[in-house]
Amino acid sequence: MKISKAIKEAQKSGRGIARRSQFPRPIWFIPTNTTERIITVTKDGLSSKWEPSTDDLTAKDWIVYG
Repeated sequence: MKISKAIKEAQKSGRGIARRSQFPRPIWFIPTNTTERIITVTKDGLSSKWEPSTDDLTAKDWIVYG
């Protein structure tokens, strides 16, 4: 699904989103309304700010994850 739909569904369930193309080690994106906007969590548990690429914004392989 597109990123906008994935974010809306994730917010309803309190979960994050990820791209199928990143499996088996996906990066988990947690949308927020804070100054961080979207927090990323890797397999190592690290988090940081994320700025999406054009590919990320136009991809249709987003899923609700976590």
